[in-house]
Amino acid sequence: MSHDNVTPFRRPPPRPVRPQQSGGMGFKTHRGKAVLVHALTILCFLLPFLIGGQVMQFVGLGLGIAAGVIAFSSRADTTPWAATHHEQALRTLIIAFAITTVLSLPSLVLPRDSGAVMTWYVRIVFWGNVIVLIWAGLRALIGLVLATMRKPVPNPKGWLV
Repeated sequence: MSHDNVTPFRRPPPRPVRPQQSGGMGFKTHRGKAVLVHALTILCFLLPFLIGGQVMQFVGLGLGIAAGVIAFSSRADTTPWAATHHEQALRTLIIAFAITTVLSLPSLVLPRDSGAVMTWYVRIVFWGNVIVLIWAGLRALIGLVLATMRKPVPNPKGWLV
């Protein structure tokens, strides 16, 4: 039975060892990336609302895109608890941006000189944006707290926390 080529002293080939992550809040750790994604998510909705202006809306959009890129690129090779944070942050960003985009679409067709219609539209957009800000802010804040404790998000694909 020499064709089996089995010897009792043969060792399996060594597996590549992933480098150990350093502790703390570094941006190369799973915890640091999860915290960064949630912090950027909070800032991308809070800055344009508090400061206002066209420039801050672009800054908020840039922060949201940065959070989305970090979350999307980090969710494949991460620990299971951090993957739930990246999934929740991505869903929060996509849903909130979709809702705010849908809220702003009627401004493209409404005439600027229609007084009563424009007043109601501005109120609806303002309160809709406040609701989105509260929803996304609470979702990201709870995710931030859970990320600092290295706990997974209970339901990352749900609409609530």
